[in-house]
Formats: sequence, structure tokens, C-alpha cells
Amino acid sequence: MKTSLVILVLSAVVAAVIADGEYAPPAYEKKYDGYFQYANVPGPYEYEFGYNRGNSAHNRNQYEQSKDHRFRTKVKWADTYGGYGEHYWEYNHADAGYKAAPYEAPAYPAPAYSAPAYSENIPSYEPAPAAGKQ
Repeated sequence: MKTSLVILVLSAVVAAVIADGEYAPPAYEKKYDGYFQYANVPGPYEYEFGYNRGNSAHNRNQYEQSKDHRFRTKVKWADTYGGYGEHYWEYNHADAGYKAAPYEAPAYPAPAYSAPAYSENIPSYEPAPAAGKQ
């Protein structure tokens, strides 16, 4: 009876400490360093994504978006040893009446037959050693 009472009291004390918030795991600190990535697809014919990766000595970021017939992207990079740069691409027009020509594989001539560059294997046999001789 005493053992059950002790276990019950200890359980109540532990539950009270946990419920009070004194015993809580340490909070995860998010240290934002400016690097991220994301993607967003709001509709069936549109998307966008971007990222900023690297470190202070070497980094790259890209943003890309496509919606209906419009496509654009921007890429930037920086490197303490190799310099930096930036590119933009945008395609925002399409001809609705354009039809690509059907693809036809190029016709190559059949390769000329030549004899193999190796000779046939010639089997060679050695007689088995006689019994008792080694």
C-alpha cells in the first residue's frame, strides 16, 4: 500500500513540474543567415521557385517564374576569387500558328563489313600428370 502511495505522489509531482513549464526542452533557435529556397505552384500552368545558397565567400541565387506563355529567370553569383555576375532571361511571346516540322532521323549508310581483327582461338592441351608423380 505504501509503495502505491509513493508512486502516486511522485507521478503527481512529475506531472505538476512538466505542466508548469519548468521542464521544457530548449527551444530551437533559427539563425537566419540569408540563405533559403522555396517553390510555389499556384495554378496548373504557373509556377515559381527561387533560392539563395552558399556562404559569404561563394554564393548563388536564382529566381524563376513561368505563367501561361511567359517565362523569366534571373541568376546571380558571387565569388571572392572568381568575381561575380548576373544573367536575365525572358521569353514572353509565342506564335500560336507556329508548327514545328516533323523530326526525321538522319539516314546513315550501312557500315562496310570487314573481317575481324583477331584470330580464332586455338585450343592447347597438356597431358595430365601421371599418378604418383608431382
